[in-house]
Amino acid sequence: MPNLRKLKKLPKLDMNPMVDMAFLLVSFFMMTTTFKTDTPAEINLPDSHSKVKIPERNMATITVSKDGRIFFGIDNKFKRARMLDVISTQAEISFTEHQRNVFSLQNSFGTPLNQLGDFLEERALGNKVEQHGIPADSTQNELKKWLLASRISNPSLRYSIHADQEVPYPIIHDCIESLRDLNITRFNLITVGDDSPS
Repeated sequence: MPNLRKLKKLPKLDMNPMVDMAFLLVSFFMMTTTFKTDTPAEINLPDSHSKVKIPERNMATITVSKDGRIFFGIDNKFKRARMLDVISTQAEISFTEHQRNVFSLQNSFGTPLNQLGDFLEERALGNKVEQHGIPADSTQNELKKWLLASRISNPSLRYSIHADQEVPYPIIHDCIESLRDLNITRFNLITVGDDSPS
């Protein structure tokens, strides 16, 4: 009678922990990633040798496009909603709760106060709206009103100006004067360093 050999059992590899690990990693990266925010205008920043690191939180940003349009935004959704409440009280303009929610989701905006309600309704529908910029000249300085409202909504805000390198100086001067009129003397002018990628 021939000698029958028992077949060796092949080792089994349980893949369930690997799948769990993959999903945990994907979840981790999704939750910790900060996505690039929408910019209202394409900005080519000027060059500089400065190495100062700009904080990532509690920031208010004045953005000036090449054609001189001014946009403003702060980095916290709840502070944005509070800022809109303050500006609506000061300017005596009422906004619906829906408009308030839409505004809290806008990273920055560049619309005069009298057109803000229509802008928010269009944005709620998902439409891309052309923004004409916030007036900041001496006759009608709405930028100063937004700066004051932002200061009231978050007293620890830091301010920065992102301006295109081809913006005429008088527009930057108006922005700086608006800050100085409200006693905001510490702010950053954002530039591109020598070692930054182009």
